[in-house]
Amino acid sequence: MKKLNFIIDGFGFSSFHEFKISAFGFMMSTKVLKFAGALGFLTTLFGVEWQFLIAYVVLIIFEWSTGIKASFKKGEKHESRKLGRMALKIFVYLIILAMLNTFRKHTHFPIVFDFEINPFNWLFWTVLLVIVWQLFVSVLENLDVLGYPFAAKAIKIINKKFYKNLDIE
Repeated sequence: MKKLNFIIDGFGFSSFHEFKISAFGFMMSTKVLKFAGALGFLTTLFGVEWQFLIAYVVLIIFEWSTGIKASFKKGEKHESRKLGRMALKIFVYLIILAMLNTFRKHTHFPIVFDFEINPFNWLFWTVLLVIVWQLFVSVLENLDVLGYPFAAKAIKIINKKFYKNLDIE
């Protein structure tokens, strides 16, 4: 360390610690490094960008908070058991996404016309879409209970298009 401090001193810094603070500033905070590391880990684990993960968490929080408000409006009291049920659902969703992401990234299937025939890739994106869809529709249902007129119309439009495209009665 003495040699490193000697070299650093040649550039006008009194110690390596002073150089770190000057060069990297706020990034040396363990909170920033832990947050960046966690985002990197989660991005790798779930196979989506960090912006998507943040939007997903915001959607979950919005679904939960509107659900509580809708329960109160219907005269139901909030139960911690329901919070546990939601937490378990989210946990199961995340486990499924992590497993499907692992399968799609670590399996190799034949490539036909520059397209890899990987069923896990299709399954991952389908499950992700269904999870986000379910949360989004739940938010709209909660907003409908809370009296937002656009929510009921949006649910009708979404369900009409959904049932029409899947040819479901």
